[in-house]
Amino acid sequence: MTGSPAGGFSGCKCGAPHCRGKITRDDWRIRALQEAYQGYFAPFKTRAVQPGTESACALTTALDSLPTLERPPQTLADCYDAILFDAMGVLISENEALPGAADILARLNMSGQPYYIVTNISSGSEETIFARLRGAGLPIPAVDRIVSAGGVAGHRVLEELAAGRLVSYVGSAHAAHEIIGKHPNLHCADTAETFDTLVVLDDEGFDFKRAADHILSTFQRRLVETGEMPRIIAANADIIYPSKNGSLVFGPSIIGPMLQAGLAPFGAPPLSIEFMGKPGRAIFEECIARAGTDRLLMIGDQVDTDIKGAKAAGLDALLVTTGLNNCGELRQDENGAPDYVAKNLDQIFDGSLFPHLRSAKHSSPTDQVWAAWSENRGADKAGLGGSG
Repeated sequence: MTGSPAGGFSGCKCGAPHCRGKITRDDWRIRALQEAYQGYFAPFKTRAVQPGTESACALTTALDSLPTLERPPQTLADCYDAILFDAMGVLISENEALPGAADILARLNMSGQPYYIVTNISSGSEETIFARLRGAGLPIPAVDRIVSAGGVAGHRVLEELAAGRLVSYVGSAHAAHEIIGKHPNLHCADTAETFDTLVVLDDEGFDFKRAADHILSTFQRRLVETGEMPRIIAANADIIYPSKNGSLVFGPSIIGPMLQAGLAPFGAPPLSIEFMGKPGRAIFEECIARAGTDRLLMIGDQVDTDIKGAKAAGLDALLVTTGLNNCGELRQDENGAPDYVAKNLDQIFDGSLFPHLRSAKHSSPTDQVWAAWSENRGADKAGLGGSG
C-alpha cells in the first residue's frame, strides 16, 4: 500500500464482483480501505491516515503538494490514453482470432489501458458483435468496448424516420431490426417501391444482387421523375475486405460505385453518401466521447477507411500489414499516410515504433523530453515502422 506500480496504476484480475479492475497510487486515501487495512500501512502512511492529529494534517498536505511523477513512455502504447482497433483483418478473420490478437488484448486488460474495437461490421447490434468477437477468442471485457458503424448509423436513421422520411435498408431484416428497430416507414430495399433514404448496413443474409437491381431501378425512376435521387447513409463503408483464405471479396458499399455506373447513362450527378462508419467522422467522434479524450491511436489494415478516417478526425494512425495488406501493398497518398507502419500488433509494446515527435495538442513535459531525446538521436517516425 505504500507504493504504486510504474505509471501510477496497475490492472487487477481478482474476479471479485465489485472490483474496479485497477490499483492506483491514491487508493490509500479511500476511507473504507483505511479502515479495512488499519495497522498494515507503513509508518508515514499510518500517520497520514490517522484523523484528528496535526501531524496527520501536515503530512497529508505535504504529500498532496508533492509533484506526481509519471513514468516516461517506453512503448508506442504508452503515448496514448486509449487504443482503437479495427476488427476484420487486425483482430479477426471472419470468425477466428488472428494470431497474437487475444494476447494483445489480454495485455491491455492487465495493464488497465482502455481500448475500443472500432468496426464497420453492421450485421447486428453491438451486443451481437461483442458475442461474435468473444466467441472468436478475444477477451474483450464488456460490450461498451464495441464501437460499431451500425450502432452509430442507427441513431442517424432514427432521425430520418422521426422526420417522416421513408427509409430502406441494404441488409438482412434481422440486422436492421437489431440495429434500428421496427418502424412503419422502414423497409427492405429489395421490395420497397420508393424511399427517401437508403441506409447501407450489410451484404449477408439476403440476395445482394437482387437488392442492387431493385435499388438501381428506384434511383433511376426518381431521377427521371424528380431530377433528384434518394440520399444514402452508409454504415458499413467497406468496398472490399479480405476473406479467410486471403482472397478479396466485395463489401456492402460496393453498391455506391455500382449505382454510379448504372446511372451514368442518365446524366446522374455524383452520389452524395453520408458515411457513419469509417472513414466517416461520426464513428471517431463516438470513440472520443466514450474514451473521454482525443489522445487515441487507431490501428487498422485499410488505408481508405481506417487510416484516412482517423487522420481526418485528428487522430494518429498505425497501418498494420496484415489483413487487406496481405493481398498486396496498398496505395497511400498524403491524406492516407499513416503515422506508423507495423508488421504485427506486438510492435505497439516492443519499443520499435517509438515516436520522435508528438503533435502540439498532445504535448506534455514527458512528451517534450522524449521529443528532444528522439530528435537528438535522429529518429524518423515514418521510418521506424518498417524496421520492426
